[in-house]
Amino acid sequence: MKSELTSTVVGELAARLRRDIALGVLEPGARLNIEVLKRERKVSHPSIREALALLAGEGYVSAKDNRGYRVLESSFEDLKDTTRLRAELEKIGLRWSIKNTNTDWRASVVAAHHTLSEVEAEMVTDSKAFAIEWDERNKQFHLALIGNCQSPRLIEAVSSFYDLTRRYRLMAYSTVHSDHRNWLNRSASEHSDLKDYALAGNAGAGCALLGEHVTKSVAETQAAVLSLSKARPR
Repeated sequence: MKSELTSTVVGELAARLRRDIALGVLEPGARLNIEVLKRERKVSHPSIREALALLAGEGYVSAKDNRGYRVLESSFEDLKDTTRLRAELEKIGLRWSIKNTNTDWRASVVAAHHTLSEVEAEMVTDSKAFAIEWDERNKQFHLALIGNCQSPRLIEAVSSFYDLTRRYRLMAYSTVHSDHRNWLNRSASEHSDLKDYALAGNAGAGCALLGEHVTKSVAETQAAVLSLSKARPR
């Protein structure tokens, strides 16, 4: 049986590698040398392999037979496809949640929006410093919107798709864009509207806005993805 200490080490290592990949410290296509990682991260060989296997399952790295691990290549088409599917599932989840509306669910939406709105103000002034915190709170808000759908599989799928596209969003937030502040302000306004539609039980307007809100985020990340792809050594 795996010890609790080993599980903690693997989990913390995977979290650090996930963060480095998401922020572009480990660039798309970069080879992940196990011996180098062992020395740099000061962990055991088995822990490195287990952490990389975990990230491979999450879609952050790719594993090739007898060729080791590499950071998964960036793909705008994959980002677009995954985001489109996530948007459709979230719309279904919101519609079902509104149909099953109750006090506890509405309270959870309000609470999640409150914690998100706190960091949204910080993002406008320094998106890079608050990107990871914002991304997690944004995820929790979106999951709260669909949290009353009574479909654990749908919620799990949305969570997984969100995580698979996280590195693209964080790449964008670590890159300066001239209209970044305007986009963040629009996003915050849409989050407030989504909260209001959920509380009012307006499934039609809520689902329409949610689908648009999720899918148009692809444009914000495209520049960062292409920029990193062009910057990689050939």
